[in-house]
Amino acid sequence: MRALMLFTIVAAAASVVGCQSDATAPLVVEPAPPSLTVIPAVATVGGGSFIRLAARVRNQDGTTSEPTDVRWSSADESIATVGAGGLVQALQAGRVQIVAAWKDSRGSSTVIVAEQVAKKPGDTPSPKN
Repeated sequence: MRALMLFTIVAAAASVVGCQSDATAPLVVEPAPPSLTVIPAVATVGGGSFIRLAARVRNQDGTTSEPTDVRWSSADESIATVGAGGLVQALQAGRVQIVAAWKDSRGSSTVIVAEQVAKKPGDTPSPKN
């Protein structure tokens, strides 16, 4: 009986030591991707107007930079479109999210178009019934 008890204690101690040996392996922490911010975060413009958004990256060391290879997109191109360089054109009243993507990071801005694009001079009003 003593031999069985001694064997159980030795086996339990060996399994604990075995588990602890992995705990001393160095912990590998992958750096987080740089954060991307779109400036301004919220903008209100009139229909037909343009606004330029900027994408800024905050690096691991705390510095910021403006990457040149940002991909821009509009969640609703009937409200506003966005081209290369973050140039947004407001088209019709509403709210739209403009997204900037760079490497594995994304940021966005909400653009509020306050009014419809004004009709051009000479446009014929639609008939009312």
